Amino acid sequence: MLLPRAARALLLVLVGLIAAPRAGEAQYLNRSGPQDGYDYGEPSGGVERDSAVTTRVDRLERELRKATGQIEELQHQVQALEEQLRARPETTALPPPAAGRAPVGGGRDAFDPAANPTATGAPRPLGQTTPSSPLTPAETGKTGSREPGAPMDLTPPGLQGAPSTPRPAAEAAAPASMKDEYEQAATLMQQQQYEAAERALTAFLAKYPKSKYVPAATFGLGESFFLRSRFREAAEKFLEIKKRFPQSLQTPEALLRLGQSLAEIGARDEACQSFTDIGASYPGSPARIRDSALREIKKHQC
Repeated sequence: MLLPRAARALLLVLVGLIAAPRAGEAQYLNRSGPQDGYDYGEPSGGVERDSAVTTRVDRLERELRKATGQIEELQHQVQALEEQLRARPETTALPPPAAGRAPVGGGRDAFDPAANPTATGAPRPLGQTTPSSPLTPAETGKTGSREPGAPMDLTPPGLQGAPSTPRPAAEAAAPASMKDEYEQAATLMQQQQYEAAERALTAFLAKYPKSKYVPAATFGLGESFFLRSRFREAAEKFLEIKKRFPQSLQTPEALLRLGQSLAEIGARDEACQSFTDIGASYPGSPARIRDSALREIKKHQC
């Protein structure tokens, strides 16, 4: 508040200047005559002296009124400056920090454990926390059929049926193993990222051409083509499964997709042959696949 202090200093100086003539006048009115008996220019005669004193008093009163007006104006300016300074945001006083805690970022913490030691989240000495009660069998049954610690099945619909065995400890610890790469590609299919899944499955088949996941990966690659209406490329991949892996778990569904792909490109007779081959060659295939094949046979009047 530099401006109000300067204004107050100016006010004090002005009052001093006004008070000085009045002190001199009082000294003049109260002083006694010269000790040597001589007159040094004062008016001779009581009337003239009274007139001079009256004139001087009138002048002093005018100066006093003028000074009073200036003082009131300065007081008004000081008051206006103080109001402006109070209105400025940087002059707002910050709340004092909590005792024993340093403020972070210029403010106070929202939670002070020293003020409320029993509140939730307040630190407690080790050994004084009440342990949780053990889970009941009914509660543990809610976790599903998966064994504790077993990996989740990320295989999307259409890629199920691939042989799955528990990984040894060394394989589980290895980063980016063969199964990990296959599951990453299968996850892309599940997320409907078909172009990314095509690239991942193509790279997997090139890297692991003799892997046990080759039938499932080949089916997934054909499925990525089929779901993007690239039926000719899809038919090639499904036919490859029939020729290379006739006993694979993916073969019955590959025949279903093969017939659907052939029907889309106008090869009706070949499509009907693929549909009828499911019931003839794979009578033990899942019911959903056999039912779908029967619907396709009726649809295309095979």
